[in-house]
Parts: sequence; C-alpha cells; structure tokens
Amino acid sequence: MQKAAIIGCGGIAQVHGWVLNNLDNADLKIVCDINLEKAKSLSEKYTGGKAMVIADWQELKNADIDVVHICTPHYLHAPMALELLESGKAVFMEKPCAISKTDFTRLEAEDAKHSGKLGFCFQNRYNKTTKMIDSLIADGSIGKLKGGRAFVTWRRDEDYYGESDWKGKKQTEGGGVLINQAIHTLDLLIKYFGKPEKIRSTISNHHLENIIDVEDTVEAYMEFAGEQRAVFYASNAYTYDAGIFLELHGENGTISLNGTDIILKTGEKTTLFSPEEDRGIGKGYWGSGHMACIRDFYKSLEGNVVFPIGIKDIENTFYTMMKIYGQ
Repeated sequence: MQKAAIIGCGGIAQVHGWVLNNLDNADLKIVCDINLEKAKSLSEKYTGGKAMVIADWQELKNADIDVVHICTPHYLHAPMALELLESGKAVFMEKPCAISKTDFTRLEAEDAKHSGKLGFCFQNRYNKTTKMIDSLIADGSIGKLKGGRAFVTWRRDEDYYGESDWKGKKQTEGGGVLINQAIHTLDLLIKYFGKPEKIRSTISNHHLENIIDVEDTVEAYMEFAGEQRAVFYASNAYTYDAGIFLELHGENGTISLNGTDIILKTGEKTTLFSPEEDRGIGKGYWGSGHMACIRDFYKSLEGNVVFPIGIKDIENTFYTMMKIYGQ
C-alpha cells in the first residue's frame, strides 16, 4: 500500500483525490494547501476526514508517505518536485512539468538520480479515443502519416482569471492557453509525429487584452522528418468549451477525432466510432484517463509495469511548447 499526499487542493486535486480513493494500492494520508479550508474539505470528501491537513508542504519531506501529487500553481511544480525527489519521495505531477527550460533541465538531472519515481499526468494518452486511434494507425488503416491538424477552442473569460491570484500572469502561469489548456492536445499531436524540425508560430491576446498578460490564442506550423507537417490552433476566446478536433492524414485516408467521436475515412468508405469513455469526475473536456494514468504510476512503483509518461516521454512536447513560445 502506497501512502500518498496531495499538495494543492483546488479543482484538479478533486480528481486526484477521487482516483486515490478508488485505488486498492493507495491510501491518501495527507492533504496540503495554504488555504486550510480547502485542504479540510478535500480530506473530508475523500477520506472522511482521516487524511491529515497541513499548510506547509515542506513538512512532507520528512513525513511517513511514499508519493506526493503536485496540483499547485504552475510556477511551483518544478521547485516542489525537485525537493521532494531529493527527499526520497515519488512524485506525480500535474501539467506543466516546468515553465522554463532551466527548470526542466534540473528535473531531468534529479530524475536520473531517482529512476522511476517521477511521473506526469498527461491523461489524454489514456483516453479510449486515443487508444483507438493508436490501434487504427498500428493496423495500417491509413498508411504512412503525412500530416496532422489540431484545434482547441474553449472559453476563459475575465471571471475565470478573477478567481485566481496566479492564472493569467506570465511569471506564475508560464503562459496562457497553450501551457494550461491546449497542452494535452499538442501532446497528442507530438505523440504521433515526434519532435518538429521546424516551427513557426504566433501568440496573441485578442479577447482579454489589458486583463491578462499571457496569450489567449496561439497558432503554429510544424515540419517533421519525412516531409510530414502539421498545423495547430488553440484559443480561449470562444463562447464555450467545444470538443477538440484532431485529424491525422495518411497516404490512404484520414483519422479524425471530433470531441468523443472518431471518423475513419479510407477511399469512399467512412466509419464512425464512438467509444464509451469511463467517465470519472471533473470536466468532460479534461479527458477520462486520470484513473488509468494514476493507476499505472502506482503499479510502476510496485515494479509491475514501466510507467510510460516519465520525463523523457514528455520531452518532445515540452520543448515544442517552449519553441512555440519563442524560447
């Protein structure tokens, strides 16, 4: 049984708490937040108040726990992970892993000293739609990939940023729609094509100019090895959280993900797949893979599987994101 803690008891921590409450090999022992009321609420909701409530995350370094889930504001992710890994704890981190290349390099170095103890929550890799796309590509349904396109159009208005003291600020969030909302869709695109050899991009603030100092819209053109190319667009300036669109174009057809539907087109034939996702809690557009993702991380700590989302597995996504930001 792995003894766990959660730092940061906001919205996404509710998903982590729910998952831990439903795992046979995990026991949530400590919840931590500078807002003690949030921490108490999380403890009550998922452990019946049994989980210890603390405000100072530094106490976790010497606590009797095995795994720490980092669900804090972005700028705290890497610094917390570095200290916790050094103290011997396993760390499961929400995105992003870092908001600077310097912090990412430091994470790589620390990870090398603690092999298998650092994992990342890119849960959309576990969605049933993603697994189906993987299978369709693997069986040669559309042949060799030639290109891809992805679109994320969600709504984040002034009220969203007004609820937080760190979102919408470059120094603490690290960016806007790309690093916070669209990173999972970019991750899927990079999963299928690898690291781009060439990137041209623009970032803009169309909707909330003078309200936030990060981008609400981003577009990128990418070229990959083998003359493959992709286009990517994401914006928080839409009127609702529309389902993402991802298309993979192969020499023999296309695979399109539209929300939760997959459309396979080969020649004159069109096939629709609508796999039923194992919904947990949280917002639908967060994906449904949290349970499977976190479960695999805990299995990996017991030596049963190799967790497939370590720091080397997200390297291409991180550096592509930073390149789009012009870094």
